Amino acid sequence: MDTRSLNAEMTERLLAAPAEPVPDGGYALRVLETRGRTSAEPRRTPLAVVGREGGHFLVSPVRGRDWVRNLLADPACAVLENTDRIPCQAHEVVGAEAAAVIAVYLRSMTVPWAIRAFPVPQEASLDDILGHVADMAVFELRDRP
Repeated sequence: MDTRSLNAEMTERLLAAPAEPVPDGGYALRVLETRGRTSAEPRRTPLAVVGREGGHFLVSPVRGRDWVRNLLADPACAVLENTDRIPCQAHEVVGAEAAAVIAVYLRSMTVPWAIRAFPVPQEASLDDILGHVADMAVFELRDRP
């Protein structure tokens, strides 16, 4: 099965189930809806939403992923939880703050393939993560104004 089919299947499963709360220092699975940067069509991607110090964040081990490029082109997005659609603005986080969010993601993640996608090991120090943070992407999800 290809990645698109797997994402579509996971999206269906996530939207059919009650949403777990996003724990501080952990993550919960959600569906992110972005606008395609060339098509302008809605695009849905199942992702982990990371909780840190009361904020909600998205993390990608690779800046070139479609959902990352979509948010960089248009930060307006929505988080889908079961039957709810929560409009958000994605604000890119960089530097030490991004490294701290990535550390939370890595330490809380239990899915081996998700951990292996990162250029640093799960137990990497903040300094090690900071050395690779420019190749990754972190966004804070905020309410739309």
